[in-house]
Amino acid sequence: MQTQLTDHPYRTAIMDEVHARPVEIIEAECRIRRLVFVMPSEAGAMMRVFHRFEQFCRDAGVAVPGPSSRQHGFDRDNRHITWEFHTEFVTITWRSALTDKQNYPDGIGLAAIEDGLLIGATRIDVIADKTVPEALLPAFSLPSLCVADVESGKAQVATDFVPDADKFTRFEFAAGGLSVLRRSIIIRRLLEVETYRTMALLALPLAREVSPSLRATEIELTALMESLSEATTSETVQTALTALDALSVRSGQLSERLGYRFAACHAYGDILRTRLAGLRESSTAFGSSLTHYIGNRVDPGLATCAAMEKRLSVLSSKIERAISLLNVRISVDMQQQNNAVLDNIAQTARSQFYLQRTVEGLSTIAISYYLLGILSYMLAGPLEEFHFNKVMTLSIAAPFVVLAVWLMARSVRKAHTVK
Repeated sequence: MQTQLTDHPYRTAIMDEVHARPVEIIEAECRIRRLVFVMPSEAGAMMRVFHRFEQFCRDAGVAVPGPSSRQHGFDRDNRHITWEFHTEFVTITWRSALTDKQNYPDGIGLAAIEDGLLIGATRIDVIADKTVPEALLPAFSLPSLCVADVESGKAQVATDFVPDADKFTRFEFAAGGLSVLRRSIIIRRLLEVETYRTMALLALPLAREVSPSLRATEIELTALMESLSEATTSETVQTALTALDALSVRSGQLSERLGYRFAACHAYGDILRTRLAGLRESSTAFGSSLTHYIGNRVDPGLATCAAMEKRLSVLSSKIERAISLLNVRISVDMQQQNNAVLDNIAQTARSQFYLQRTVEGLSTIAISYYLLGILSYMLAGPLEEFHFNKVMTLSIAAPFVVLAVWLMARSVRKAHTVK
């Protein structure tokens, strides 16, 4: 009897991940364009784009993507169009003949991404030569010209990373020495290099924007830390704690604003380096390699973001330590105040005890005095009848009365003490 095997609930997703973004086979000569759109940072933004894209596909009469598709391609108007959905951005890539001059054609579904913001635009001209013709190089900007052999010299790529009048960064890719599959893989890597280069640097303008605020917070914290030694009274300590709390709020706001962007910056930077390494470049006499040029221009920006993230983390740690120190000082002050209060209570209790003893003694005398007075009235008749001396009798009874009153008061005090 065959054993029934139960799949892990994630097995299908794991298997599909390998083929989620398949490499598309590229012709020997064609023009490839890609647009990269960043979606708004709000819930449901990506799903709205996906639903509009589904509707576009229905209206255009092409295949509709599945509900979990992250890459969907179709043919229309002599172009092959591919949409890719990422975590926070969408890419639209299409290829056509080298003679295609339409940079923003109508048939690729641009209307479906109306709320996206354009962050990158790339054009790759794929030619069947093994090297980029020198006649094409003057069209690039010489100061930023990159001409590199890829795939160990089997192909060559040229670019200057300068957007043209239509916002596209142009690449010339001579892939005549590559197989169909390797050509397709390298083209995909070139597209991803430009995509992740722009996405990785998306954090840099934000880091520069918040740098003055972060610096002002650091200076204010330094001044506050230097003044903590002078905070000796409860009022000054409370004032310092209020100021630190305000700094903590500002630091938290900066962290909330920058945290996701910096995390994405690190991830995109890692992917960018991996894609560059996959090109297997070597320099030529005409210009720099892509890896060297991007390393000189992009790495400092990524380092700036990393330094900003570290400064923000250090700032938060300093604020937490300062608040902890002040809380300790406040706790010590409160403990000292509580000790003083307890001492006062103990002193008051002792005073009350002494007063109680004094009152108790006086009360014993007073009660005995009144009790003897009552006895003198009560015994006046009998003493006279039996011819006893009244004064002598009361004198003899006085110690016993006092002792009886004292014992009674003592028993009452003990009863209250037990309770």
